[in-house]
Amino acid sequence: MTEDHGKLRISNADRDKAIEQLRAALDEGRIDLGEFDERSLAAYNAKTNAELDLIFEDLPGGRPAVGEVVPAGEAAPAAPAAPPARRGNWIRRVPALRGLVTVGLICTAVWAATAIVAGEPGYFWPIWPILGLGIATVVQVVNLGFGDDDDDDEDEDDDRRDRDRRHGHGHLGH
Repeated sequence: MTEDHGKLRISNADRDKAIEQLRAALDEGRIDLGEFDERSLAAYNAKTNAELDLIFEDLPGGRPAVGEVVPAGEAAPAAPAAPPARRGNWIRRVPALRGLVTVGLICTAVWAATAIVAGEPGYFWPIWPILGLGIATVVQVVNLGFGDDDDDDEDEDDDRRDRDRRHGHGHLGH
């Protein structure tokens, strides 16, 4: 292995790993969206490990060692990909479900309070906002692909296309 790790050129896979770590920093609130954009652009334009390391200089842990470049000939065979991790519970993954539960509980509580004061239950009007939000929730769950990470694949494809354009590998007519 060469003595100066910083001078080694990086691969597209190293850039992709850097973007993944930047997304994690954005999700954790360590950087804002503007910083994410600036650092992502710097990662796509980086040519060496030293340039990529600078992007993570002020983040805890710095750049992960997993992204290090292994010189040709010493590369280990690729390990099989692990299944994607689930991202939290349904309430976090489906915002419309949060709205459905919140609005449903509030409207039902108001209806119950008025029924107690009036002395009779009356018409159950909360069914209408619950029904509307229920439809929105079903649509959102269907768009999630019942737990598949289809949106992530599209984001990765968009990132790859953007990176290819920046590196002069874009398709004709795009």
